[in-house]
Amino acid sequence: MNPRATGSTARGLASLRELAAKQPDRERCDLCSAVLAERHQHLLDPRSRRLLCACDPCAILFASGGETKYRRVPRDIRRLHSFNLTGQAWNSLGIPIGLAFIYFSSGSRQVFAVYPSPAGPTESELDSEVWNEVVADNPVLARLAPDVEALLINRMNGAQEYFCVPLDECYRLTGLVRKYWRGFSGGDEGWAQINDFFRSLNERSSRYEPAPYA
Repeated sequence: MNPRATGSTARGLASLRELAAKQPDRERCDLCSAVLAERHQHLLDPRSRRLLCACDPCAILFASGGETKYRRVPRDIRRLHSFNLTGQAWNSLGIPIGLAFIYFSSGSRQVFAVYPSPAGPTESELDSEVWNEVVADNPVLARLAPDVEALLINRMNGAQEYFCVPLDECYRLTGLVRKYWRGFSGGDEGWAQINDFFRSLNERSSRYEPAPYA
């Protein structure tokens, strides 16, 4: 065996190991194992409320409604500029922080409010009568797709932002809070990540103004 070739091979293997250590495994489709782009689609199992990563060819096999085993998470983002939520109505929801999302679970037939924390998402069931009053003031909420779409609320630091968003965007926000929030106040990096998230959401959203008698 040629010693020079052996040394070259060893150096090549070492380089491959170093490259592998620097590049973590790419995410793969949970249905067909295809390698996924950083931004990819998601499916939801309404029974377990588990999100699955999906490639485009697999995602298009499923609808956002209830006709299939999984539900495709939509991609539209709508900023609700004329949203009506008084201070009294907000307090009635019983959500302890100004950052939360609300969605309807078809499996349990319940409306849940979820708010992020450094320990992960915290979920609580909303009073149906209180939620119905909010929906009556904002008919657009009656059009939220069960399980896969949510009302995202940002009332932190005086903000008044409301969005209809895909559920995976909500969990992306909870992941940012869990990863970057520091201490009681959140820290500079934690707030920078939250602000960047909502800046991106605004840039990608369509402006939604409900009809006067919607």
